Amino acid sequence: MLTIEHIHKTFRIDDNPENDKHVLKGVDLVLKEGDFVSLIGSNGSGKTTLLNCIAGVHVPDEGKILLNERDITRLPIHKRAAYIGRVFQDPMMGTIADISLFENLSIASRRGKKQSPIRWALTKDAKEQFRELLKPLGLGLEDRLDSPMGAFSGGQRQSVTLLMATLSRPEILLLDEHTAALDPTTARKVMELTDRIVKESKIPTLMVTHNMKDAIKYGNRLIMMNQGQIVYDVSGEEKAALHSKDLVERFASLLPDSALLG
Repeated sequence: MLTIEHIHKTFRIDDNPENDKHVLKGVDLVLKEGDFVSLIGSNGSGKTTLLNCIAGVHVPDEGKILLNERDITRLPIHKRAAYIGRVFQDPMMGTIADISLFENLSIASRRGKKQSPIRWALTKDAKEQFRELLKPLGLGLEDRLDSPMGAFSGGQRQSVTLLMATLSRPEILLLDEHTAALDPTTARKVMELTDRIVKESKIPTLMVTHNMKDAIKYGNRLIMMNQGQIVYDVSGEEKAALHSKDLVERFASLLPDSALLG
């Protein structure tokens, strides 16, 4: 379970305190096992900053972040990596281009474990296990384990990145607009894969998205942020009954002079 208690984050722009950017303003949030939460909001609302605080990229100025009752508020990013899986918007960020798919998966499988030479993980049995893991993706990647990751398309790499992020079953999964750089057909396939993996693994998942249809369709809960605060939190039947126009109207009431999310 992830518990966020009243976190604040301010960024110093220059030497004038009046120009400081107060991005998070007392955010409280709880994610339980099996929660798949879509996080929406305008640019600058604090979505990615919130993910970065959870991941350890930023340290909150105030408040606490607890992961399964473990205080990780100030835990260095490399120490919390064993607990957190993350997929970024750029498909190139989650894999190493110049080594094989097999080697990428082997490295991911060792996350959080006592490190040993990578060659120990490059066994025939491991290759067969990865082949079975890749088959359900329906991308034919199980027959390309020895191909370098740089030879794969963006959608293939993002699918592999998602698999890698959940391979060692992290305690929470963070998805940072992970389909935004993909074409619509590929994005749909990656979202369907995401939904299946999250449902099967029951890993608490927080997904930042600008796609309101995906935010409504996937997951059991939807959260909207505005000006560094959570302003809407809906789940269950109420979420299931939402339509894109409902979110458009809510955005319009908050940001009448701003572009709405598409």
